[in-house]
Amino acid sequence: MLSIRPDSDWKPLYEAALQETDESKLSERISIARNAILDRIEESLSNPSPAEHQVMNEALRNLRRLAGLVTPRVAA
Repeated sequence: MLSIRPDSDWKPLYEAALQETDESKLSERISIARNAILDRIEESLSNPSPAEHQVMNEALRNLRRLAGLVTPRVAA
């Protein structure tokens, strides 16, 4: 299992998910990055930055797309 520090920045975790080539680790990397982004969004609610929220929203969309590529498909 991959571990992260609770005070770590979401950007390196997001980049790690985008760059992961080991399919057995990719889902976990995506989950870790997603949770870090959501934690940052929650932290920033008291002092929101529209620009940062836009970047995080885009990162979440990219992670959803990436997750869709690794989700097992049912054969037709």
